[in-house]
Amino acid sequence: MTLGNQSNAASVRRGFTLVELLVVIAIIGVLIALLLPAVQQAREAARRMQCSNNLKQMGLALHNYHDVHGSFPAGYYRHNNDSSVSAFNGPGWGWGTMILPQIEENNRFDALRVNEQHASDDASILPYSQAALSAYRCPSAPGGDLNESFPNSSTAPAHGLSTYKGVFGDRNTQASYSTSLPNCSYYAGSCNDGGNGIFSPNSKIKFRDITDGTSNTVMIGEVPYGPNGTKNSSGTLIDYRGAVWIGITANGNSTAGVRSNVATIQTLRGVIASGATSKEYVINGTNSNSFGSHHAGGAQFVLGDASARFIPATIEAVTLNRLAVRNDGEVIGEF
Repeated sequence: MTLGNQSNAASVRRGFTLVELLVVIAIIGVLIALLLPAVQQAREAARRMQCSNNLKQMGLALHNYHDVHGSFPAGYYRHNNDSSVSAFNGPGWGWGTMILPQIEENNRFDALRVNEQHASDDASILPYSQAALSAYRCPSAPGGDLNESFPNSSTAPAHGLSTYKGVFGDRNTQASYSTSLPNCSYYAGSCNDGGNGIFSPNSKIKFRDITDGTSNTVMIGEVPYGPNGTKNSSGTLIDYRGAVWIGITANGNSTAGVRSNVATIQTLRGVIASGATSKEYVINGTNSNSFGSHHAGGAQFVLGDASARFIPATIEAVTLNRLAVRNDGEVIGEF
């Protein structure tokens, strides 16, 4: 062999065979399959932490509101003059609107002109009520900026999506509420329709009213959102409706009551059924209005002491009932 031939042979490099290439691709695929769940879990853990921080901030905002006004805000302020039970559904500004100054949204609060007008679907408030406020949105929840759930009508405008609702208590139907609701605005005196949670229509609950203890009473909980159908923890397809942070913008007895309490698109939560034993109103229940979340295994709540807790979906219904009530004197077990 000549020197030239030896040089040419040395310059030849052996490449990958097809089999070797397929093996490398398979190894990469296995590594991705092993790492992807870990990455997804890490991302969900971060989202869940942010959701918990949202609840803590809302809890602190509610405490600050209490310091300023001498009570917690109402679930919503029903401004109309009809004091019958059928008028329970609104319209009215919700607690999410009332604590806007406490979450550094003073300009939005002023723009809504809460002191001058009722909550409504009027075009003048839409630029402010349709805003996506991260404080009221769990990052694990799907959907866009607006709550697009239309259980009654497709004509009313959508408002900013919220995935949190205030807890009314353990009462289930309007028949459980007082037969005559006081006509109150948020600056009025003592007015409460008799709800046994921290939030109810026109309520003015004070710390002293939470006789079961603030660490034993839930204020706000997560509600899942999935207007096109979301599977609950049992695999059942549910049309979860979520909430809107503004409150209630139409009377539930009208055909345009999309954002009303009847449609359950509101910041007031009132259906932890008293003595519930079924799967309907438990966490991630089979009812589209139940508390729940897009986290695995349960939902997060903020308690009266402004601490956030993850409550598993396996909690007994009677324990969830007792957590929802501020003054029943019952002993609460582990949760």
